[in-house]
Amino acid sequence: MRIGVMLRTMDEKQGIGVYTQNLMDRLLALDEVNEYVLFYRNPAFIGRYAELPRVTEKLVSAPNKWLWDQCAIPLEARKEGCDLIFHTKFTVPFLTSCKTVMSIHGASWFVHPELYDNKLDLTYIKTIMPRYCHKADAIVANSELTRQDYIRLFNLPPDKVTVAHLGHSDQYRVIEETETLEAVREKYGLPECFILAVVKYDPRKNFENLIAAFRLLRKRMPCKLVVAGRGCEKYREECRMEEDGIAEDVLFTGWVEQAELPAMYNLARCMFFPSVYEEFGIPTCEAMACGCPPVVSSTGALPEIAGEAGLIADPFNPAEMADALEKLYTDDACRAEQSARCLERAKQFTWENCARRTLDVLNRA
Repeated sequence: MRIGVMLRTMDEKQGIGVYTQNLMDRLLALDEVNEYVLFYRNPAFIGRYAELPRVTEKLVSAPNKWLWDQCAIPLEARKEGCDLIFHTKFTVPFLTSCKTVMSIHGASWFVHPELYDNKLDLTYIKTIMPRYCHKADAIVANSELTRQDYIRLFNLPPDKVTVAHLGHSDQYRVIEETETLEAVREKYGLPECFILAVVKYDPRKNFENLIAAFRLLRKRMPCKLVVAGRGCEKYREECRMEEDGIAEDVLFTGWVEQAELPAMYNLARCMFFPSVYEEFGIPTCEAMACGCPPVVSSTGALPEIAGEAGLIADPFNPAEMADALEKLYTDDACRAEQSARCLERAKQFTWENCARRTLDVLNRA
């Protein structure tokens, strides 16, 4: 079989970009039978897999994403003799005779539309997404929550949607090299003890309640919060952190490269991720792989991912979240027990497992 893969998400910095790169690395290494044609929008990725057999890389240009997905890709797939087109993010071409498979990363547009400001985009997605789902021959979901949401929302046959949990790369591990840890601590000016939040500037991340929980905890005892993520500095003013002096105990690092994040998880006492409706939550399994126990929301897929390795709290109840944070921050025995559970739980979430499940879907389609 000759599989065309739409890779316009390869250069996204956050979740879906991490997913696409790690999935393709494992999928191409794992599959010894099928041929692949990789379609890029960004020329920087040409040559990434040049040494692999049965792989052809092509740069495909188009004025915008819609024309790239719906016009340019079907034409190129036909030229290349593709039997199947796979897209790692939410869409498939309508005008193609190829079989099609797409990955879906959540249904928050439909479940929590109030979290989206751009109503025009929301209307478009609500109109087009059901059509993508019914056009696709098979769908890969990032969690059981996402799978059930799509089956329910769009009346899809249950066997059309398969779960392939996301994962963490091998660099997320317990780091014993002191010099590695201290280099990251020095670079970012990290405090000796801190809670780590790996988020982005997005209403779904529930930052107002996150900081409300930290405010309560700070009234009980001295503590520090480190926030890693693009654009999060805006929260300093929005949450009026200068007014009560809390700003001095909150460090915004900005974007942190994947190579440095494992050290941050290792240095943190716990990870705090109270997202309103996370459809998977890669930071949760990254933290667990580093032995960093998470406090996560009772909503969305985070309980599915964290299991007993995490402390679960109501994301709309700052006091409940503060209690969970205090337990991990101050109780060494509890933290050690949760850390051991994290390391065991993290073994379930690997990119190789994700690639195997995805390959099975592609072959069946």
